[in-house]
Amino acid sequence: MSTTETKNLLFVFDKAPHSSPAAKEGLDALLTASAFGQNVTLLLIGDGIYQIMTNQDPSLLPSKNTAAIFQALDMYGIEKIVTLQSTLDERNLTTADLTIECGIISNDEIADLYSAQQQILSF
Repeated sequence: MSTTETKNLLFVFDKAPHSSPAAKEGLDALLTASAFGQNVTLLLIGDGIYQIMTNQDPSLLPSKNTAAIFQALDMYGIEKIVTLQSTLDERNLTTADLTIECGIISNDEIADLYSAQQQILSF
């Protein structure tokens, strides 16, 4: 039996929801990594913050609605979810506009987040 080394993996979502299959693919990869015991962090930056914005109704779009998956991330052991304060500020959003709890980091702290990772995956 082989042992798997635990890695710190950063998943960066920077695209608007329902604009491409990237969010669904990223969620699949995030859930798989978590299921295999990796230390995962989800970073929502730029338009990626819209992935967890309240009151979305993509029912008329051909893409899969991923809102329920984001809301269930803590059930899968994914608790490290962060965004930049500047991302919220640029879009006139507050944490009350988000469907899940999200840590807020500054632009200065992002370098520390990136340097603590063994692998960074962008979706």
